[in-house]
Amino acid sequence: MRLVTPLTLLLIFLALSPALAQKTVEHYPSGEKKYQGRMADGKKIGTHTYWYENGQKKKQEKYNENGVLVRLREWNENGELTKDEKPEELMARMRVEQFAKMNWIELPEGVSFYKIKGNNSPKTSSDLTNYIVHYAIYLEDGTEIESSLYSNTPIPVNLEKHNMIDGFVIGLKHFNEGDNGFIKIPHRLAYGSEGTKNIPAYSTLVFQVIVMKAE
Repeated sequence: MRLVTPLTLLLIFLALSPALAQKTVEHYPSGEKKYQGRMADGKKIGTHTYWYENGQKKKQEKYNENGVLVRLREWNENGELTKDEKPEELMARMRVEQFAKMNWIELPEGVSFYKIKGNNSPKTSSDLTNYIVHYAIYLEDGTEIESSLYSNTPIPVNLEKHNMIDGFVIGLKHFNEGDNGFIKIPHRLAYGSEGTKNIPAYSTLVFQVIVMKAE
């Protein structure tokens, strides 16, 4: 029987693991620490801390694993806390209000869409197959799940040979190049009764879609 060495196990672990976070530390010319934080896949994650040159903490940002800013605190040079905010909670409430004001266009399949840029009419036919899109995924309560904008990496989508959820493909068929809008997808055309690590079971999803290219 062939034994697996510790080195082999390490190589297997590294091959299967997501990209490791990169830690950055900056210093003032005096040697005092100025900044410390981590990046992964082109986005900020975890806690990012900034200091005044006198060593006093200046600002602290906390990001979740998706690169969303969930808490922001700031101090003056005397160490007094001047700001303590949870930006993502505020954004989530604003998204819910925004979703409620949209004149959603409902499609026969149960998917709805609304464009803030583009024609808000369902297409009767289309020869578009290949798309390049930026996207963000939200729950109905406004919680952001994922976004391609943090790493500036739009994704290719082929409507005939796709690996996206059915509801996304159904909605995207009604978008043209340059369109910017939202697609609302019921759970049965999303992740159903199982959900995912970040998406609860039976969740209706709202995708924001910016179509960079369509042909």
